[in-house]
Amino acid sequence: MPCAQAQPTSSAPSASLDQRPDGWVPSFRSMGRNALTIAEAPFALSRSEQLLTLGASGVMLSVMSTLDRPVYRRLQEPSGPARATTAGLATPGQWYDRIGPDRAALGTAGLLAASGLVLGRRSWTRTSVRVLEAVAYTKVVTGVAKGLASRSRPFVGDGPFAGAPGTFDGAHPQTSMPSGHTARAFAIASVLAHQANRWYVSVPAYGLAASVGAERIRSGDHWLTDVAVGGALGYAIGRVVASSSSASQDVTYTPILSTDRVGLSVQF
Repeated sequence: MPCAQAQPTSSAPSASLDQRPDGWVPSFRSMGRNALTIAEAPFALSRSEQLLTLGASGVMLSVMSTLDRPVYRRLQEPSGPARATTAGLATPGQWYDRIGPDRAALGTAGLLAASGLVLGRRSWTRTSVRVLEAVAYTKVVTGVAKGLASRSRPFVGDGPFAGAPGTFDGAHPQTSMPSGHTARAFAIASVLAHQANRWYVSVPAYGLAASVGAERIRSGDHWLTDVAVGGALGYAIGRVVASSSSASQDVTYTPILSTDRVGLSVQF
């Protein structure tokens, strides 16, 4: 009797990878690749990307020295025109703050998953998992960045350059850079916008994320540059997660039955 043996991908039936249907959820393999891509990103920069990063850092320092304090002061004036003008923009961000970024992510993912199951839309259930994946990665990255920066929050009153970089002080007043709320909002928006690829999804998604950023400054929890860095991180991580090719990374199992072989083909 021939024994069962697993066959490599090359021995599988001749179904094209691109022709395989998407599963209801992304594969663990694709999630692992996304995590590895994000972890390797700071160490995989080309020379031009390193120069671009240095330039962006210089711009960020310039903004910190010229705009952080005046923008914060204008938005903190109770009867000032800047605060009155941004009141409408910040309203959705206030709602997001009250719910909390993690609950907002769970609610978004849950609504997508339930709708996808009811309507038979696998792309929606896959997107729901991608939303949670992007938020989880963003939370880890911003947590590390907060520890590295250890920047004092605006309400401390010591100015935009106050802090103790590299000390990993986890106290709330010393975790200003970057804005975690804004980062997670932009991560969700980035996944939704990229997966849907429709303006009527992208505009409200990014609009809500911008509202969160405005509210974080108005609330006194963050400087302008905190919000800018947080938004950029969330957007980039969301794009990495949403851009992973789903169909080619799913795992499929095909039984092999013949007169001289019994086995299982695992294709990924």
